Amino acid sequence: MQAVFVVDALLLIGIALVLAYFGAEIMKKIGIPQILGFMIAGLFLGTIGMLSDAARAALFPLVDLALGLIGYNIGLEIRKEVFSGQTRRMSVILILESILTFVIVTALTGFFLGQWHIAVVFGALASATDPASTVMVIWERRCKGNLTDTLMFILALDDVIAILLANASIALAVLYYSVPGSVTLLSTIGTLIYDIVASSAIGAVLGFVMVYFVNREDNRREILEFELGMIVLLVGLMSWLHLSAILSCMVFGFIVGNYVSREKDPVSKTLKVVMSPIVMIFFVIVGASIDLAVIANVSVVLLATAYVGGRTFAKYFGARAGGRITKTPAITTKYLGLCLMSQAGVAVGLSLVVEQNFLSIGNAEAIFYGTLILNVIALTTMVLQVFGPIAASEGLRRAGEYPEDLCSSDGLYDLEPSATTVDQTSEQDPVGESSLSDEFLGDG
Repeated sequence: MQAVFVVDALLLIGIALVLAYFGAEIMKKIGIPQILGFMIAGLFLGTIGMLSDAARAALFPLVDLALGLIGYNIGLEIRKEVFSGQTRRMSVILILESILTFVIVTALTGFFLGQWHIAVVFGALASATDPASTVMVIWERRCKGNLTDTLMFILALDDVIAILLANASIALAVLYYSVPGSVTLLSTIGTLIYDIVASSAIGAVLGFVMVYFVNREDNRREILEFELGMIVLLVGLMSWLHLSAILSCMVFGFIVGNYVSREKDPVSKTLKVVMSPIVMIFFVIVGASIDLAVIANVSVVLLATAYVGGRTFAKYFGARAGGRITKTPAITTKYLGLCLMSQAGVAVGLSLVVEQNFLSIGNAEAIFYGTLILNVIALTTMVLQVFGPIAASEGLRRAGEYPEDLCSSDGLYDLEPSATTVDQTSEQDPVGESSLSDEFLGDG
């Protein structure tokens, strides 16, 4: 029988952070994204019983805060500039690859499980793309070109669609498990619309309040505590009102990122460093939620394989079809899909939200599927976090969007960041932010 260790909450958090750090360092040395190291640390703590169900429940406010931070940083990455120029062309590609992924993964998992209300949840989560690792490749290699521009647009908005689809799929699942007659389809749709509008509106209002105070302060660093407090306040408010923290914080981040005066000190960089341990703990908790008995089941492995296969196919060919329909340059059309394989923060965070919603239903079947969804998404994220960045790097390289100074004498692109890249990054980051916080806070 597995032992359960009862430890003080602060001691547990300290152990989790230290193990996660060493897990990340090991992953870095073998060229794998650090998020995987956090999740493995959590898996270890969960397996030995230190991060038990009760301990995870006690730490769940940190999960809510981490989801808010993930949403906030997605919002910061969505610049108004991406909506100018070739917006219609890029939007067609975005919608095609997202919807095709949703449809194909829903169909495959629905055929496998025979439970379509669960299949739509898998489809919604599959549509999310992790921008962090892909953006890191773009920044390190200083990529420029049509593929890079199109990719940045899709990475910025892909997770918005995933969040909306996930909210809709959760609402459908709740409707499915509700007592007949107690909830109607019309009321479910009304609740969904209310949740989306209310979450967005509150995030926007607090965002403009934040912008007002930041623009009046000469040194933006002086109100770091205020900005942090606003995010915590927003997350707490969303929890109290039972609305979407990740969506509300994403809108908040979009307002702050686009309407704060450009002359102000980039405190958002400092905030990422300050808050990065919270997101680290989040991935540790997700790792601890993995049930080895579940993921070792042959049926679950086959389901995860179908999910990864369907998602990979749909992302690649959806982007390719969108490129052809919109007459996008051939080189972008050919390699865009390769750059959309990564999956991390948003998909994992939403799967945790799904699990909590299913657990709250109280139905034994709902609890089973909530656990299954979380475990499958965690397992597939581990796979896609290894494969995704490699595919993105290769797609950008083949498209010829690496700068010339990263080419070696044999004409091949050097995959190691050059000293120039490091120097340039240092010059652009006066706050001294680490690549660690860049990687998993720039996610979804």
